[in-house]
Amino acid sequence: MTPIAIAMMALFIVVIWGGLVISSILLARTSDDQTGELGTTPGTDDASLS
Repeated sequence: MTPIAIAMMALFIVVIWGGLVISSILLARTSDDQTGELGTTPGTDDASLS
């Protein structure tokens, strides 16, 4: 492989894996009450839905 190909491979590996790591961290830090289709809409709590 040429040095350019190795450099591009390393760059894209960092981009792909870096994006995966960052998205995993953000997902772990976000509470379940703020996410999803319903979010914090009134009437969508556990008591109302069960």
